[in-house]
Amino acid sequence: MKRHLLIIATMDTKGKEAEFVRMCSLEQGIQPIVMDIGTLGEPHISPDITSYEVARAAGYDLAEIKSRKDRSEAVRAMEEGGARMVEGLFAEKRIDGVIGMGGGTGTGIVSFIMRHLPFGFPKLIVSTVASRDIREYIRTKDIVIFHSVADLLGFNAFIRKILRQATLAICGMIDEGHGIRNSRPMVAVTAYGVSSVCAMNAEPLLEKRGYEMIGFHANGIGGMAMEELIAQGLIAGVLDFTPHEIADDMFGGYCRGIGPERFETAGKMGIPYVFAPGGLDNAVFSPFYPMPDSLKGRRTYTHDIRFCVRMERDELLMFARIIGEKLNRSRGPTYVLIPKKGWSEADREGMPLYDPDMNRVFVDELKGILRPDIPIEEMDCHISDEVFALRAVDVLDGMIKGVNGVFRVN
Repeated sequence: MKRHLLIIATMDTKGKEAEFVRMCSLEQGIQPIVMDIGTLGEPHISPDITSYEVARAAGYDLAEIKSRKDRSEAVRAMEEGGARMVEGLFAEKRIDGVIGMGGGTGTGIVSFIMRHLPFGFPKLIVSTVASRDIREYIRTKDIVIFHSVADLLGFNAFIRKILRQATLAICGMIDEGHGIRNSRPMVAVTAYGVSSVCAMNAEPLLEKRGYEMIGFHANGIGGMAMEELIAQGLIAGVLDFTPHEIADDMFGGYCRGIGPERFETAGKMGIPYVFAPGGLDNAVFSPFYPMPDSLKGRRTYTHDIRFCVRMERDELLMFARIIGEKLNRSRGPTYVLIPKKGWSEADREGMPLYDPDMNRVFVDELKGILRPDIPIEEMDCHISDEVFALRAVDVLDGMIKGVNGVFRVN
């Protein structure tokens, strides 16, 4: 069966590079499909999918946009149209991998398009911006960024070497296939520095019960990636030990960047979900993510170059309301587990952020918000104690297997 590689580039500026990738693909026995996302001039090579077709897929008239010289709308047309075309090509099983190339604008368009493909599907971009902060390009998706080193301006031996290596890489990924084959159900677990012990305690317990653990760093992007994997149907249950991201998102901290779907996808999908308040006692800042003036004077704990700042009454009340409203929308089995002796390594007896009375504010508010059928269990332990992870795994295992009638999954 023939396999196909989608090649995305601006053919008015990267035509030679795209043609070289096309030839390298053919050498590997993989059929290329060339998509033009150029908006400036005429393509240097004849694409299989023209930029006019790309724009039309999203309802734009590229000729009319060009006549107005509206660059921003042209870019938007390429992003939206390209995403729709790629979704269609994937649904019709007409592509097996995708490679793109570009500078800042090209990388932006190509990465936008690639983010509409599922996890596991081969995605690679040869980019001049790979040495910079690429978070806004890849976001949650498993996109490989291949540093071009030199600009994609001037067709030379060095760039040809980079493009050949990148093409061989994507062809190898295509050979592997894009399906995620797992013989055991996967349980998603969130963690971050000062509350990661809980996740480490949970892994052997999950393995004994026949699960694989997939951990997500609660750094903003990690939590959102988990939500997307849940939506893709890859997750059997969730131990959301670390909702700490909500604190950083509120104050612009190190782990900011969550979207509106955070804490909601499991409930929408009916996936068993255990919530614990790991890290909600603090927000994290650094020289690169400075603490706002409104938090100055608070209790702090130094982690490395980052430091944790204690969350107080007003913040904990807001967290409870946000979390409670989201959990109340759940259509699946949901359980809340509260460790009474602290929610992070900074919030432990003898540590600077330890304050069980303040944590109580969150718990009491949450109890008043949650639906009566969502249990909230308090345990006389710290979140890092083995007994806490054991109880969480027991509860989730019971919900997944349906041994408790209240939590039976249909």
